[in-house]
Amino acid sequence: MGDPTESDQIRPPEVSDRQSIAIDSLVAGATHLEAAEKAGVQRSTVTGWCNKNIIFIAEWNRRRKQRLTAAGERLHEATSTALDVVAETINSGDTATALALIRVVGVEHLLSAAQPGPTTPMGVHQDLAADLRSDLLGEMFVSEEISRILEHDSTLHGD
Repeated sequence: MGDPTESDQIRPPEVSDRQSIAIDSLVAGATHLEAAEKAGVQRSTVTGWCNKNIIFIAEWNRRRKQRLTAAGERLHEATSTALDVVAETINSGDTATALALIRVVGVEHLLSAAQPGPTTPMGVHQDLAADLRSDLLGEMFVSEEISRILEHDSTLHGD
């Protein structure tokens, strides 16, 4: 892989290469200073992006959500495998080990995983429409003056 600041790197067009590098660093757990060093900018620049730049914040949140979703799926897979082992242990007669593992892991998270969401195209469509409706309503209730202030602050903390 070449220079991470080259423009041929895959990223949303609204976020600069340096911002994309900073976001990747932050999502991986870096401090503002560490992210700034990797991106080749000042720490105060990264802090400004994190606090005021609308496009940066939206992309940072999108990537955080993406990473959390992936981690949740990995946890679900690992839990499923652990449950297979528990079942084998129970089937072999070692119920004490099986019960101890269930106590440690708990079952609350399995209840929400048992309802992953709609299973029909219409149900998925309705969920997506509800999300869009919520986003649009949120935008409608932001006054023009507040919107102008936010856009101004975001522009000041651009690239």
